[in-house]
Amino acid sequence: MPGLFGDSPLRDDLPVNRAFADIPQDEPVVETEPGFEGKLHAFNLFKYLSRSDVTWNPSVTSVCRESLFCPTTEEYVLPIIHGNDRVEWFVQLSDEIEWEVADKETGKPRARILMKAGDVAAMPADIRHQGYSTKRSMLLVWENARLDLPKLYESGKLKPYPVEF
Repeated sequence: MPGLFGDSPLRDDLPVNRAFADIPQDEPVVETEPGFEGKLHAFNLFKYLSRSDVTWNPSVTSVCRESLFCPTTEEYVLPIIHGNDRVEWFVQLSDEIEWEVADKETGKPRARILMKAGDVAAMPADIRHQGYSTKRSMLLVWENARLDLPKLYESGKLKPYPVEF
């Protein structure tokens, strides 16, 4: 993960993007008990994202078994219409993104979502979506990376959404 020995360096070499000039750049303090030195790592995610030179390109920053955190910065229009093969959880970290959500197979519109900082949304496994952000914003996508999920959704063994009301 970013910043760990032998992995992706933290983005200290890139300038802070103009849209995130107000983001604090200080790193967290990590104090470990004896025997755990080098086994615990933390970094300032907002600092990391504020130095991103690309948009709509998530990078995996945390892995816990089959759980992936994929934060990204977003600006303008997502250049593709992204189809889901699993439920994705979106956490809007700053500013806002407007999402056009459609049926995965037919393209028929299903929803328009305006996510503002602090909002959380579950994007179902049976949709496609495209986002638009007028100002560069930060988004965290959480994914369950189990390899068998697409087949479970396709077979109907799992519902394409995370909860039923």
